[in-house]
Amino acid sequence: MRNEADSVDDQPWAMQTKLSAGRFGWRGAGLAAAVFAALGMGMVLLTQFLWQHDTPDALWLGVMVGAGVLGALLGVRRVGPLEAGAGALAFLPGAWLAVVVLQAVLGDAAPRDPGVADQGATVLAVIAACAAGSVQSWAALRRSRAV
Repeated sequence: MRNEADSVDDQPWAMQTKLSAGRFGWRGAGLAAAVFAALGMGMVLLTQFLWQHDTPDALWLGVMVGAGVLGALLGVRRVGPLEAGAGALAFLPGAWLAVVVLQAVLGDAAPRDPGVADQGATVLAVIAACAAGSVQSWAALRRSRAV
C-alpha cells in the first residue's frame, strides 16, 4: 500500500493510504482478547468443576480446534489475522485469572496452575491468525469471482 501511495499524484489520498497501511485494529484485537480470555477461563472452570479427576485426554486438542473456530468467526467479523493472533495471546492470562479467582474462593481445593504450558498460547495465536486470514482470503476470492 505504501508503494502504491508513493506512485500517485493525489497527496490527500496518498496520506490516507499510508496511514491506513500502518493502522493496527485495536478494536478487533480487544474483541479477540476478550473471546480468548473467556476461552481460557472456561477451560479452567470446566476442568475444576466437571472433570476434576478425569480430565479428557483430548482437552488440548479441543481447545486448539476451538481456537480455529473462534479465529474463523473473528475473520468473518472482519478482524484481521494479526489482531486475531494478538488477541489469542490473552488465553493464558484468562486461564491464570480463573486460577487466581478459584484460589481466592476455594482455598486449598483450587488448582495450582491452569494446566496449560506457557507456549500453548503461542500455538493458539498461530491457529487463530491462520483461521482469520484464511476466512478473509476466501471471502475476498469469492467477492472477486462474483464481479
